[in-house]
Amino acid sequence: MTDVTDVTDVTDVERRPGDGDPTGWLDLAAVVERIDLGAGSWVDVVRGLLPDADAVHDDLLERVTWQQGRVFRYERWIDEPRLSGTERGDRRHPALVEVQHWISRRYRGVHFDGYALARYRHQADSVAFHRDREMRWLQDTVIAVLTLGARRPFLIRPLDGPRRGADELADAPDLAPASGDLLVMGGRCQATHLHAVPKTRQPVRSRISVQWRWTSRRGERDRNPSYRAPRRYRP
Repeated sequence: MTDVTDVTDVTDVERRPGDGDPTGWLDLAAVVERIDLGAGSWVDVVRGLLPDADAVHDDLLERVTWQQGRVFRYERWIDEPRLSGTERGDRRHPALVEVQHWISRRYRGVHFDGYALARYRHQADSVAFHRDREMRWLQDTVIAVLTLGARRPFLIRPLDGPRRGADELADAPDLAPASGDLLVMGGRCQATHLHAVPKTRQPVRSRISVQWRWTSRRGERDRNPSYRAPRRYRP
């Protein structure tokens, strides 16, 4: 894995002041770091946007009903290596409501119905390289991911890059979000790049990922199978 600060030859970093919020949940001095991935794709990195992220993590552990998802892979059902959860309406955590407002103010015209939650319990929980194809329209999207709890690798690489099994992790830039950091993948990022949260060798504490997804529904509709579509051996 490669630290993102070591790949300035393929990224263009622009620092701009972040939009603050007077509620007390958010850091008014948070800085937005824009990483230009090329071809209309970019990632914004906002370090420390939510200072009390560990406390919010602990609140969600207690208040959310965590569920074990299953997917059909090659003639059998398997458990996803993480848990999922949701919050809706008045049950949403006030800190996450403020983060959502911050995102909508920052990226004008972008609005969300809510957010999804994923819990990585320990070092063996993960998600492989993927794109958020469930949205179908991938040419103009905003995907925001807030980290609560443990710092885990968050890798991103071009869709058309080399695939070398386990070695594909070696050269992938690692955004490494800490608790309270926000990553925003935008533009054509879901059309041109993959992202992953791999397993780690060392024990780590729980991490909760909060995700907001938006698409303008412009451009050609992606017709590839979604993540949850069954996968079978070809005859």
